[in-house]
Amino acid sequence: GVQGNAKFLMEGTDNWMQTLRNHGFRCVSVGKTHLVHAGSFHLQIPPGDSFGDQGGWNHFEPAPSPEQEELYYDIHTARRACAALDKLKKTEPFAMFVGFHAPHEPYVMPEKYLAYCKPEDVPLPGNRDRSEYSSKSEGYRRRFDLFKNKFGEITDDMVRRGIAGHHCLLKMVDDCLGMIMDKLREQQMLDDTLVIFTSDHGELLGEHYLFNKAGTSYESEIRIPFMIRFPDGYKKGECVSNLASSIDFVPTLYELLGIDPDVSLPGYSLMPAIRDGSELRSYITTTGTGTMGIRTEKHKLWYHAGDKDGELYDLKDDPSELRNLYHAPEAGELRRELFELMLHARVTEDNRGSRPTRSQIRLHDEAKTAFEPEIV
Repeated sequence: GVQGNAKFLMEGTDNWMQTLRNHGFRCVSVGKTHLVHAGSFHLQIPPGDSFGDQGGWNHFEPAPSPEQEELYYDIHTARRACAALDKLKKTEPFAMFVGFHAPHEPYVMPEKYLAYCKPEDVPLPGNRDRSEYSSKSEGYRRRFDLFKNKFGEITDDMVRRGIAGHHCLLKMVDDCLGMIMDKLREQQMLDDTLVIFTSDHGELLGEHYLFNKAGTSYESEIRIPFMIRFPDGYKKGECVSNLASSIDFVPTLYELLGIDPDVSLPGYSLMPAIRDGSELRSYITTTGTGTMGIRTEKHKLWYHAGDKDGELYDLKDDPSELRNLYHAPEAGELRRELFELMLHARVTEDNRGSRPTRSQIRLHDEAKTAFEPEIV
């Protein structure tokens, strides 16, 4: 029921932290969460002067932060997470969510990271073409115009600066993760701890002459990292290439921890794919503000309801997503098939997410004892 940052979880909504707490885990969240993480004790990190006077959206002016390094937002987050781990070292299990701001813009960071990646060393993205402005959707043009109005014409030099700044921040996040991993080793907790790394979205980084996220369903935006480190080195170094969705995270976590929380979930556990490569999905769905999309191994369709417009791609012949087939007469049948699949996917996921739980079935059986004719 939540498709964006503007809507918080509703009262009584189950979430993974709350479920783990109900199963005996001590739950703590640290740093950026977009909302105080329900079901956990949340350690808020003050941003201070971490980002100077720059606001969001600015990818093109990487700059040194005026904040002292140890209090810079993400480094402070890692330090607080490490301090929390010192307190959580007990026999009872714990769950910790650590949310970093980087590599989100603005690209303001401790000065030592600015030299990690230089603009002149950055190759320009290949999947972009000036003709996209006329061949893509109204949603694409609106996103393109937004950046043009904010920053003027996006030049190659700006793109290089944006990509370089992004990678400088990735280096900082990598160091922050290293701090946390070192703390787990120091406390002799690493061999008993499941470590999962993921993200909420990708970043366009100049592809299709766009930056940022939330305006498209291009691969660079919807493909996100999902890495699991098992305590015993299980499947170490292996990569699973099956289609998967972010809604699969929670059922995967529950299976890994042996938890049966009696909640209805739209996703699938990824463990069969991890164990033996089993195919779980033939498609994934994507959603955004007023948009919905469907992606199979070979094709992708995304639709903007407000514009009654969209984009359609043959990913086998056009992996760079440069040729929009949405209005192409020869792609009419494919478009119809994908719209039907998108509708099927939405109904299926809604049904999976609203199935009655065991406790709800018991309540229904109790209600039947009233012998009221409408209770079936």
